[in-house]
Amino acid sequence: MARTLKSKVRTLNKGETPVLLPGPTRAEPWEAWIVGAAQTECVLTCATPAENPWRRGGTLALPVAQVNCQPLWLPNSDLPQLAGVVPLQLELRGLQSRGGTAIFDSAPAGEVEGRTLITVGVLPAGLPEEFQPDGYKGFDLSARYLPLPEDSLTLWREHDQIVAAVTRGPNLAYFQSLGENEVGERLLQNLRCLLLGLEQHRILAPLRQLVVWAGLSPAELAALEIFRLPVVQDERPTPRLPSSPWKLVPPAVTEARQGREAWRWRFRAILLVALLYVMWVGWTVAHFWITSAKVHDLEQWTNQHAPHLAALQSSEDAWSDLRSAIDEKVYPVELLYHTAKSIPKDQLHLTLFETQTNHLLIKGEAKNVAAAFQFFDALKKEPAFAGYTWQMAPPHLLPNDLAQFQIEGTPASN
Repeated sequence: MARTLKSKVRTLNKGETPVLLPGPTRAEPWEAWIVGAAQTECVLTCATPAENPWRRGGTLALPVAQVNCQPLWLPNSDLPQLAGVVPLQLELRGLQSRGGTAIFDSAPAGEVEGRTLITVGVLPAGLPEEFQPDGYKGFDLSARYLPLPEDSLTLWREHDQIVAAVTRGPNLAYFQSLGENEVGERLLQNLRCLLLGLEQHRILAPLRQLVVWAGLSPAELAALEIFRLPVVQDERPTPRLPSSPWKLVPPAVTEARQGREAWRWRFRAILLVALLYVMWVGWTVAHFWITSAKVHDLEQWTNQHAPHLAALQSSEDAWSDLRSAIDEKVYPVELLYHTAKSIPKDQLHLTLFETQTNHLLIKGEAKNVAAAFQFFDALKKEPAFAGYTWQMAPPHLLPNDLAQFQIEGTPASN
């Protein structure tokens, strides 16, 4: 359960960032800080990161004991390909399996003779579930949120373990948990090995002091004097935000984020389909009502003008009956004249010419099949028959080698 320290759970103000830091003891293992430009305060402690009410938009600063540190000296020429070089170096050191993907981030810690020291923080493969809560915006290292003194070895407690950080100038060069809660022979031995290894790899710059941010007894402080550094004890300062945060997002959190993103895309797709369906139904209903209204209006208009429409229909029928008598274009003699104009000379003769209101039938005997088709083509090209549709069955050959044919024509308006 979370308990309030200085204030109740409140809404964040503009420019404030919530950060969850590991506490010094397991009695109060996590401290919720709100870092702002005007004020930084610890607002409450909680038992697990999942109980922090400021997860959304906040950062979980992982304990030093949960992040592996791997300092690397790289030629400056390799820095543009840093994202590809670091995984290879981690694989060489056994921190990443071949073909696997290590979760890491890095920051420069110094430069000497054309080489740059890169401090790499790597998440272990078996990160406990407690440190993979969902809901946090960022995941980083706790040591990067403390104002570490320059060129110093700094000790403080996290979860009842003393941890160490070494700076090279103002930059964090190395960090490690010493695995002990008190300064004893085992801790001193671990600290000696740590400093010796850093010195052998030229990572350790000349140290100015040993800073202690933990309540050590006079005997413990005296034991630290074997390192021949001025020992300065003080309270752990308030945290501050790093200039460039690390992205040590645990795999479980990445999987949860990807699942939520996939669900959001599925929900959007379903919503889009539902919206399109509703729009289609709405359009169909609207079109139906509009069409029904138009049909209703047309029926009313037809009923109102029924006498006039009946008179027009009667006139049209009368015109259709009289057309053959008063329209010179459909006079039988006129049609026969134009038909005769299309007959090839000495190629065929007609045996039947019959006209009806909407139909023209022509039968005849041609000298040969070619002459029949020549006549058929001439009819189709005759200007007087423009708009007619012509049909001719294959000519029938007679015993005397004549080609008997039949042609039917229909005006286009019919």
